[in-house]
Amino acid sequence: MSLEKEKELKECIKEKEREKELYSKECVAECINFAVGTASAENTYLATHERFACYLATILARDKEVVAVRLKVLPNSCDIYLSKNFHWLDKDVKYINEIQNYLKDISKSAPTILKGTESAFTKAVMLYCSAKLESRLEKLKKDIEISNNSEYVNSFIDFFSTKVNDINDGENMYTISQICMEYYKKIKDKSNISSKFLGHIKKVGSYVGSMLGIIECARNIQYKPLFSIIRVFKRNPDIINNQSIYSWKNIIKRFIDENNYKCFMDRCSKKPKVMERWRKVYTNIGTQQQQLDGNDVKQCIYLHAEMNILALIIDDKIKSREFIAVSKRCCYLCELYIDFARRHGYNIIVSGNHKKIYSGWKLLNVKDNTFKIEALRYILENLDRILENKIKYYAKSLQADSDNGENNLDPKNSDSGYLGKYFNQYNEYVNKFTLVEKRVSRK
Repeated sequence: MSLEKEKELKECIKEKEREKELYSKECVAECINFAVGTASAENTYLATHERFACYLATILARDKEVVAVRLKVLPNSCDIYLSKNFHWLDKDVKYINEIQNYLKDISKSAPTILKGTESAFTKAVMLYCSAKLESRLEKLKKDIEISNNSEYVNSFIDFFSTKVNDINDGENMYTISQICMEYYKKIKDKSNISSKFLGHIKKVGSYVGSMLGIIECARNIQYKPLFSIIRVFKRNPDIINNQSIYSWKNIIKRFIDENNYKCFMDRCSKKPKVMERWRKVYTNIGTQQQQLDGNDVKQCIYLHAEMNILALIIDDKIKSREFIAVSKRCCYLCELYIDFARRHGYNIIVSGNHKKIYSGWKLLNVKDNTFKIEALRYILENLDRILENKIKYYAKSLQADSDNGENNLDPKNSDSGYLGKYFNQYNEYVNKFTLVEKRVSRK
């Protein structure tokens, strides 16, 4: 073997070890410092096509999946790049094709409104997104039950009850979404409302808001050329099911000695949130045994959806403004990588960050190996500061912040009445949901 080849091999081994170190440290970081800071606000200064990408990200995310969308506007067509954390299923592909065809038909007939096509579009979205919407409704309902004596919850219940009495259908999940969208517009700028409660109202309302926004764009004759030729590119996921990582004890003892390790573990054991995440991250799915020590600790790692889109941008060296719409705000590690890319001239815009660290985050495999190595070093330096601070100076609660927000920007058209007619046609296809018990609105 030549000296040059031997040097390349050593560098490759060193890089793999650094990646293993990253995947190991993010596991520890999730357990002891899940929330690094306060979630950042959404970027509200978006062009029309960027808002449209946000609407698509919302209606393309099913169950607990995360979807990223990049929309490239060409002179007489539109390219849409899609990515999600895991594999595209046949039903995903079928749904995407249906949505694409509905939008083409709605745009082609504009300004004539195709009620049948719009109704079919609404039904498709309702069925595809119903499980995710129901889980968000459960969170909102829990908020209402916990804070049922608060002024802001009573204000929402009064608003909701009045609307339900007007439309006489308060158990249709998409009717509830419509009411939440309207209520959010009314109170979003008030500072006396719980941010968690407001966030859940916003998320529930995002479905109707996104459907309205998409239909409005498709109806606009100005965008006919864009909808006439739509090309959709689905990015393949990047998943490693059995990535070897260093154990919990190995990583912790890089920062403290044996005596302090025992003290550290004692303090961790008294923090329920830490122990809950600890068990989740380090439990072997097959054996259900804890993997805190030893040399055979495995993790499933995968490329986050927005990172998959970003890899395309970096590989093509696109340094003009690029907006990536994501159905869920970016995690802290994605935020770090985007920050690194910006430092190197890439103008990447996202809708916000939730400052949380998740194990299983995979580093991008970009063509420029020097860029990849420097990005890895940058992320590890930041993780090391977080871990050192938290491990050595463990002095505050690790309870995480509220759930992160998603992209749900308001459409310009406030008249959502026509969608209500579509919802009513498909009551039988969507689960009923009782958000609040009926009561007489207070005067």
